[in-house]
Amino acid sequence: MHRHTLLAILPLLLACSSSSTQAVADAGADPDAGAADAGPPNPFAAYEQAVLATSWEKLAGATAPATKGGAKMDDLYFTSPTVGYAATGFAGIQKTTDGGATWTKAFTNTGTFFRSVLFVDDNHGFAGNLGAGLDMSISDATVLYETKDAGKTWTAVTAIAGPMPSGICNLTKVDATHLFAVGRANGPAHVLSSSDAGATWTSTDMGAQLSMLIDAHFTSPTEGIIAGQGVGAGDVCTILRTTDGGKTYAKVFASKAGGSLCWKLSFPTNDVGYVAVQDEAKGPATFVKTLDGGITWTEMPLPVKTTALGGYPAIGIGFITPNLGWVAPEDPTLPAYRTTDGGLTWTIDTALKSPINRFRFVDKNTAYAIGANVWKMSITYTGN
Repeated sequence: MHRHTLLAILPLLLACSSSSTQAVADAGADPDAGAADAGPPNPFAAYEQAVLATSWEKLAGATAPATKGGAKMDDLYFTSPTVGYAATGFAGIQKTTDGGATWTKAFTNTGTFFRSVLFVDDNHGFAGNLGAGLDMSISDATVLYETKDAGKTWTAVTAIAGPMPSGICNLTKVDATHLFAVGRANGPAHVLSSSDAGATWTSTDMGAQLSMLIDAHFTSPTEGIIAGQGVGAGDVCTILRTTDGGKTYAKVFASKAGGSLCWKLSFPTNDVGYVAVQDEAKGPATFVKTLDGGITWTEMPLPVKTTALGGYPAIGIGFITPNLGWVAPEDPTLPAYRTTDGGLTWTIDTALKSPINRFRFVDKNTAYAIGANVWKMSITYTGN
C-alpha cells in the first residue's frame, strides 16, 4: 500500500517543477536574482514547511510500548495510519488500531527476542527473532514467524532452503510477492529471499563478505543493497550491492571509521539514500549518502556531540524528503539530530529522545519512530 518513501506518496511534487511548490521555494527570494543564484527549485519545499511546523510526540498512553533503563525496541510497521505493529524484544509483537493511543500484545513467545516486523498486506505479516546464542535469555531457534489474520495467530516459518540463519534483524519488501530478510547483529550474516509472498524462502550465507548484516533495501527483485560490517581488514561499516537477485554482491562502500558498523538505511526516493554509521569506539562521526540509488556512496561528516572517544553510535536514520531527516544514537546520553539540507548541517531535535532505532513514514501526514519509546508525528498537509 505504501513504500515509506516520499517518491511514493508525493509523486506530483516530483513531476511539477513549475507548480505552486516552486513558488513556495522561491518565496522571499530577490525577484531580480537569476536562476543560477537561486539554484534549482525544491519540489518538496511546501511539504517540508508543513513537517517543520509540527514536532514528534512521545506516545504516553498507559499501554504504549516502552522500555526501562535506556534500552531500545527495534522496529514497527504500519499497514495504515492507525493500524500498526511494534517489535519489542522479549515483550513480543504489540499491535495498535488507534494510531498508537493504545497497544495490545499480539504475540509473545518464551525465549524469543522480536527484532523486526513487516506486513505485505493488512492481514499477512512476518516477525523476525534475533535468535538463540547472543543472550542466555534468547533460547528460541525459530528465526521467522508468520501471521495471516492480522496478528491474531502466528506460526513458525520452516520452509527455508539453504544454510539456516541464526537470527533476523530486518525485513523488507519490493512488493507483496518479493520479500527479503537479513541478519544478524554480531553475526553470522545471511540474506533470505522469497518470490512467493513468504510461502518459501531461500537463504544465502554472506559470511565471506560480512561479519554482521543489519539492514537491506531492494528496489526490484534483482537489484538491492545490504549493509552491515565487513570481515577481516574490512571490519568497518560496509555496503554491498546486487543486480542479479542476490546471486552475487559487490562491495560499493567501506567506512573510514575504524570498528564501525552500518545500521539502518533510509531511502526517501529511489535515488537518494542514507545509512547510519555506528562508530562509537573511534570515530570520526559520519553518515553515508547516495544520489544514484546505491551505486556509489559518499561518507560525510556528522558534526554532532560525540562520545569521549570521538564517535557517534548512530543507529536510527530516517529521511522524509531528500533534504529533511533525522539521525539518532544508541547512547541515551547523546541527542538526536535533524537536518534540513541533506546532511550538510545538523541541529539537535529536542522533541526526540535517544535511543531511536527505526523511523517509518506511513503517508504524507503520519510518521512514527521507535526506540526506548514510540514517537509519532502528525503532519497537517493537504497538498498532492
